[in-house]
Amino acid sequence: MWNYNLVLPELVISTTFFIFYFSQNRLPLKINRAFLLILFIDTLTFLTDVSCSLCLEFLYKTPQFLLRIQNAIYFILFLQRIMCFFMFTIIILGIDLRKSILLKSIFLTPCIIVTTMAVLNIFTDTIFSISLKGEYFQGPFYNLIYICAFFYVIISIFAVIINRNKLNYSDYLATLIFNIILLIGYIVRILYPRYLIMNFFTLIAIIIIYLSFQNPTLFREDKSSLFNKKALKLLFNEINFDHYNLVIGFSIRNYKDLREIYSSSQTDRGLLLIGTYLKQNFPKLTPFYIHDGHFVLVGKNENSAGKIIKTISERFDNPWNPDNDIDMMIEVNFLQLNPQLSANNRELLFNTLVTSLSEIEDKPQTSLTITAEDFNQNQKKIEIKRAVEIAVDHNSVELFLQPVIDAKSHKLIGAESLARIRDENGEYIPPFLFIPIAEKNGRISILGEQMFEKTCRFIKENDINAMGLSWINVNLSPIQLLRRDLSKRFTAILEKYDIDPEKIHLEITEESMIDFTLLEEQMQNMKKSGFKFVLDDYGRGYSNVARMKKCPFINIKLDMEFVWDYFKYKDMILPTLVQTIKQMGFTVTAEGIESLEMAEALRDIGCDNLQGFYFSKPISANEFLEKYSKNTKPQEDK
Repeated sequence: MWNYNLVLPELVISTTFFIFYFSQNRLPLKINRAFLLILFIDTLTFLTDVSCSLCLEFLYKTPQFLLRIQNAIYFILFLQRIMCFFMFTIIILGIDLRKSILLKSIFLTPCIIVTTMAVLNIFTDTIFSISLKGEYFQGPFYNLIYICAFFYVIISIFAVIINRNKLNYSDYLATLIFNIILLIGYIVRILYPRYLIMNFFTLIAIIIIYLSFQNPTLFREDKSSLFNKKALKLLFNEINFDHYNLVIGFSIRNYKDLREIYSSSQTDRGLLLIGTYLKQNFPKLTPFYIHDGHFVLVGKNENSAGKIIKTISERFDNPWNPDNDIDMMIEVNFLQLNPQLSANNRELLFNTLVTSLSEIEDKPQTSLTITAEDFNQNQKKIEIKRAVEIAVDHNSVELFLQPVIDAKSHKLIGAESLARIRDENGEYIPPFLFIPIAEKNGRISILGEQMFEKTCRFIKENDINAMGLSWINVNLSPIQLLRRDLSKRFTAILEKYDIDPEKIHLEITEESMIDFTLLEEQMQNMKKSGFKFVLDDYGRGYSNVARMKKCPFINIKLDMEFVWDYFKYKDMILPTLVQTIKQMGFTVTAEGIESLEMAEALRDIGCDNLQGFYFSKPISANEFLEKYSKNTKPQEDK
């Protein structure tokens, strides 16, 4: 006799999942369809299991041939349920079995063989047998069911473990756990065949899958009630762009300023109004809210793009009214993406769209069409990002040095430490390309610390005094300055190499002076540890004389464009500024020196140090040693 204690609770929970699934708007994704198939097959398997058990208990009332059909269907569904969980795991891992006929054959063959055995059981005893007296027996191939089950679940667990780098930790853990639960369920079923308990374990697995991969909150953005960035990326990875050829994006102009003007709460209510408007007025399109005022609409009729943009634009000509007493005037910029231009590279397609939305946010009113050139530029950015990640992860950022020259004697007095990164072809990537990317992806702090340590090692391993080198400047990015433990970390590196902090000057760009309070606090803390500071790129407009005086700088470096402008339009601004800075107690370094004439002119107006291609471009640490170990007075580069 079978135990039916878990039947009713399992039925209630399964029904609840169906209700929740169909009550939510979902994207046409493989993972969603796979989950629905698991629900459907699991419910059928569960109901068939109960039906078979009841009929076997009252065998005399059920025709034997019907019992055979009924039990055969149960085992077929049992096998299909095994395959559904296996295929769901494969989808999560992003493995496409269609690309390999061999893998496809290996994984499908066991299920096909055992399913065939279950079908044949209608006519002959294979998986089970039922005697004329009404007794139920295991057939000669009964254990093939469990062999098949163990085959797929063990393969799933193994695939999850070896592909764990493809998943974030929570997804990896959830996928591993629900497969382990299925494995335990199969073992328990073997040990306790009279208990209808296997469905309990599959139900636990379904609950884990739902919470980890199907929970609507994972793909919804609260502010707008639309699908979020994660949902858009999943959609881009799967859909056929021959059918979904309409992709329109629009960005709220000056979004950050808007939040300050109307307050965050008012702006969020405005985003909700926009999301509601898009859903109500464009039911055939799927709307997404990415972040920071960026919206995307995906649909099937590319020819309707102009009409859609015009309709939305006209709506934004009128105010949005999140409260009765507030009218929000919101301006937007549009772009249209032709997915066929790069449909084979889904990551590039998605990144280009997101990047382009960010770039049009602060532009005057515009409607942009993303071109093949935009894809090429974004592909380069992706390659640079990958190169930065590899260089930082493997600590392979190269140390280059550019000499700083005494303006009067033209002798080497210092140097600037500069980072260089190579691409996959071994070519150097210009710093103006990789530095902004390193700042955006959060690698700049690690990169900067690695450069600081490489500079310390260079000083430790070489007699810089013999070269006439008094100090080396190391650049600090504005993001590095946000770290409260910066002084502690840098001091530890100095102690590791037994370096006097006098040998290293920290260069801070003028851009860092935007947040002056934080900058001043950080500099004063680091000054206590013996660090000295140089203000880099002076002349770009953020700092002023009063602020410079409050910070413990020892040297001010004039921005090269500021210097070049002096030679285009000679006036007294630069000479007066240099004298003012010197009277404040700072020394002055002029960057961008490209000729002897420039070097002499800047010396004459009072600059102490010179730096530029006339003396030397940035060169590798080994080249620097070879060039300056022999001569204390450098030869000018011609």
